[in-house]
Amino acid sequence: MPELPEVEQVRISLLPHIVGKTIEKVRVDLPKMILHPDPDAFARRLQGARFTGVRRRGKYLGLELEGGDWLLVHLRMTGALLALPKDQQEPPYTRMAFFLSGRENLYFTDIRTFGVAALVGEDGWRDKGYESLGPEPLEPALTAEYLRARAKGKTTVVKGFILDQSVIAGLGNIYADEALFAAGIRPTRRVNRLTRKEWEALTLGVRAVIHQGLEHHGTTFRNYQDADGKMGDNSRYLQVYHRKGLPCRRCGTLLKQIKVAGRGSVYCPHCQK
Repeated sequence: MPELPEVEQVRISLLPHIVGKTIEKVRVDLPKMILHPDPDAFARRLQGARFTGVRRRGKYLGLELEGGDWLLVHLRMTGALLALPKDQQEPPYTRMAFFLSGRENLYFTDIRTFGVAALVGEDGWRDKGYESLGPEPLEPALTAEYLRARAKGKTTVVKGFILDQSVIAGLGNIYADEALFAAGIRPTRRVNRLTRKEWEALTLGVRAVIHQGLEHHGTTFRNYQDADGKMGDNSRYLQVYHRKGLPCRRCGTLLKQIKVAGRGSVYCPHCQK
């Protein structure tokens, strides 16, 4: 699933393709992907609308429209927003098409069809997941004290805790594993057992791995691509994720994979305590 760095790269790459363009027509091939309103109203209300910007919050994109409405998009596991010339064949797995003024169209593709979109506006509809998002990794509000306060009274494992989007917005499996390695904390540790020093290390680790992911335009293993169809190259810099059975880059110990909070988790038995 695209995480914060990947979705941010999609946002950046979308800007030159859609800002200032008018939606001339919308085609919805998979109605279940529309959260709000119903698919016919979705297409009808978007027709004639003009894109004015693209914002991001956590793993959500907000495609801003003239007049104040905006298009909420969550790519989920395999979704992508691709801008392509009108004389080029539609991409495979197109689930939604936005026919724009100018030379390009915008396509929402999705192999596994878990991605969603919604039109947010004056009718007051809100997405509960979006509204409950916590602070992002690089925001000043994300501090060791904040994390300690959110963990108070809990006994959950630390990986599950930091994957909770109401705790940290935008962090997913890749960057959770990487942040825990950077902090020297095993993913199975209970939050009530972490010291103040470890919370500080974890906060720094989260920030560091997100910075790295942004710098390298996200991580691509299979499906992630930005609006230009380009892949991220952050996989070359990962320390533990997707490296089960390989030597730790820091100490040489073979990395282990276990399941934590329902997710495959790779860690170093020596470097992480």
